[in-house]
Amino acid sequence: MKRQTAFSKPITAAIVLMLIAITIAGLTASYLITLIRDDVATRLNTALTTSINNVKLSLTNHERNTVYWADNATITQMAYISSKSNKTQLLDDLYRLLDTNLQSIVTKEAYRDYKLFNASGQLLMTGEEGFNQFSPDLNLPQSVINKLETQRVSTMLPFKSPQAWPDDDGERRFQLPTMLIVATISDWFGKTIGYFAFEMDPAIIYTPAFHQNQVGKTGQAYAIDDNGVLLTESKFIAPIYNSGILKTTIPHAELNLIIHDPGENLRLSASDIDIEHQPLTLMAKSLTQHQSGINLNGYRDYRGVNVIGSWHWDEQLGMGIVTETEVSEVYELYRSLLVSVIVSIIIIILVTLVSIYFYRRSTQQQIASLQHRDAIINQTDDGFVTINKKGIITMVNPALCRLFLYDEAELIDQSVSILVDIDQRALHDEFLHHSTEHEAKIIHRTRSLTAVRKDGSHIPIELNVTPMTFGKHTFYIGVIRDISERFLYQQQLIEAKKQAEHGNHAKSDFLAKMSHELRTPLNAVIGFSQILKLDTLTDTQHESVRMIEDAGNHLLTLINDVLDLSRIESGHLSVSIENVEIQPLIEHILPLVTTQLKPLNLTLDVSYPDRCETLMVQADFLRLKQVLLNLLSNAIKYNRPYGHIHILISKTDERVKIAIKDTGMGIEKSLQSRLFSPFDRLDKETSGIQGTGIGLSISHELIKMMNGRFGLDSQPEVGSTFWLELDRSAQDTVSQAQSYDELSGDDQPQQRRKISVLCIEDNPTNLRLMKQFFEHQTRFELQTAENAELGLEIAYQYEPDIVLMDINLPGMDGYEAIKKMKQSAVTRNIKLIAISANAMPTDIEKGIAAGFDRYLTKPVNFQYLLEAIYQLLNEDINNDIH
Repeated sequence: MKRQTAFSKPITAAIVLMLIAITIAGLTASYLITLIRDDVATRLNTALTTSINNVKLSLTNHERNTVYWADNATITQMAYISSKSNKTQLLDDLYRLLDTNLQSIVTKEAYRDYKLFNASGQLLMTGEEGFNQFSPDLNLPQSVINKLETQRVSTMLPFKSPQAWPDDDGERRFQLPTMLIVATISDWFGKTIGYFAFEMDPAIIYTPAFHQNQVGKTGQAYAIDDNGVLLTESKFIAPIYNSGILKTTIPHAELNLIIHDPGENLRLSASDIDIEHQPLTLMAKSLTQHQSGINLNGYRDYRGVNVIGSWHWDEQLGMGIVTETEVSEVYELYRSLLVSVIVSIIIIILVTLVSIYFYRRSTQQQIASLQHRDAIINQTDDGFVTINKKGIITMVNPALCRLFLYDEAELIDQSVSILVDIDQRALHDEFLHHSTEHEAKIIHRTRSLTAVRKDGSHIPIELNVTPMTFGKHTFYIGVIRDISERFLYQQQLIEAKKQAEHGNHAKSDFLAKMSHELRTPLNAVIGFSQILKLDTLTDTQHESVRMIEDAGNHLLTLINDVLDLSRIESGHLSVSIENVEIQPLIEHILPLVTTQLKPLNLTLDVSYPDRCETLMVQADFLRLKQVLLNLLSNAIKYNRPYGHIHILISKTDERVKIAIKDTGMGIEKSLQSRLFSPFDRLDKETSGIQGTGIGLSISHELIKMMNGRFGLDSQPEVGSTFWLELDRSAQDTVSQAQSYDELSGDDQPQQRRKISVLCIEDNPTNLRLMKQFFEHQTRFELQTAENAELGLEIAYQYEPDIVLMDINLPGMDGYEAIKKMKQSAVTRNIKLIAISANAMPTDIEKGIAAGFDRYLTKPVNFQYLLEAIYQLLNEDINNDIH
């Protein structure tokens, strides 16, 4: 009895726990040593792998650069001429033509120089000295030429340069480490006619790759060849000279240091050692045999310092890469960590002992809390069920019994699968048998399930499972809630959403298809009418052509309005807010509506405020133009004969107001509330005036999207005033005319070259339309193709300035064609304009993302087409307007 009392005291328990802590610390130390070695190995291998990958990535970029310039037409021509003749003057001219571009690459990439070799590997030209003016000679080794017979590009290992280059101190020295990246130059038949190379300091590639991936402060990474010669910079250049491994007359260690084991630590010894007769280090000996390895026990490096390391012989690089760290640094860190772990274990045990001391004081409070919790569980409306790990019910509350129509005695000691549908019980039991595998999916997660009552009826429930441990036994508490009403409501919402999405998707598909099908014939109607207007016609013929074009444009407007309305309703329409000049915009719009004034003999004037030439608003230029054109069109259509239209612009410090006032019949007060409803024409359907009733609705929404206000003042028999307000921009502008004058100066126009255009279009009517249009444009030379395959052949052969391409082509479509053009060096820089009847925003976004420089929709507006061509070619369209 006294022994039990003694062991129940905290101090006795502390002694026992301390003995346990010492035992645990010993086991932990042994285990930690194993972990340390594994961690060190991982860190060394990771640093080594990262260094190798960084070197390969950097070399790959430089090799691509070399191949790119080896394919340069001028370099190919120089190599070809050198192989056929000795036209020194011509080669010098080509050299001067090429040198400017190559010198910029040399500077940008920090190359030392570029070189040209003939097919035998003899040096023909250098960037510094040109053709046949260099000394000494530097020819390609036969081993490199042999390697280039089977691969396009090769990187030579660092070697001592016979040419003088600036050292770190800026003084030019011979025998500095250098390297060449060499690529073959081939003629049109694939025959090698020479080699092009960039010469560079190896430190540019190897120093960042190695010095950024070192383990610890004393870590270093470097490369050696299969003779044990150091190929890259050493981190310990000063200690190398101090130890006498190298003489101070040698300016650098790379290519001058063989990785010998001195037999002792040269940092501590002042004795003279014949390094040349010492064996290679453990690592270097392994790499000379093209073997990879790792050593965690320690070996001497070329300084005689005890290090651990990992090394790898890379056949692709033709060198061995090694990363090493001094043993003293690595294991000192982990010895400190081991002590910290042991101390931490002891502290945790002492804290646990204090917790035990207070445990008995809190026991009664916990019991009271459990009783309180049980009372809550029995009184709550949610069902509670407790099961053991085998799925047997051990406790239920009254709410669960009421929910499932069972008595408590009928559920206790039964499998919980009794609450599951009979067809699912076997699967549920199997699930419980493997419950530990599924805990992550069900523990502390609220799930919706279907349960079965005693009478066989099904009920939707919400279940949340929480684990609970009593002693050595684990139980699971399930909280069950009846969600019948919510489930019914959710099903109704899901069904309503499906129907709405189906209807919206069907509408979008219908609009997209109808837009495509209508734009294709409209392209011919509007396009040929534009071309006919360029010919000499009688007044009657000209009027007929104008009516055809007006009717086509009216139909196109209706299509665009319906698409805009659909985008607004779906929330897919966006605006681009910018600074828009008011006066140039109004002056741009007026000619577009002037011809519409004649049928009713209307007059139109504009009132500007003071200093309007610098007045700007925050708006989307195209959408604001669309709104103003719509309001002016309505003011014309619904006006009286010999009526008047007045555009009034006014301003405040923060806003600009544009009002369009007409002398029409006005709008009744009772009808004004319907004004912005789509397709509501206010009972004007039989008036004979064209319209759909959606223009004002679109205009109203567009102004709202531009953070503006839109309104109406109307009196029957007097007229209507539609107005809009937009935020004013504080930025003053210089007039466009002035800007053009400043840019143009007094320069006289120069002789303008022909512009070659390739049109790829499978529709014969549309192709004929393009041919007729470009026949009227003397500046252009047009070629055509009826499919993408033929178009690509023409593009490869003639390299046109502009390619006009339809998207929906037979066989290879427009997207496949542009992909092939972008992959070819011949065609990747040709400007591409898509001309398609696919006019939905997603179609346009997809086209631009695929690489088209412009995306024009059918019907083609030839003025827009010309503007797009001239913009892409950076030319002024005004110089070609006749």
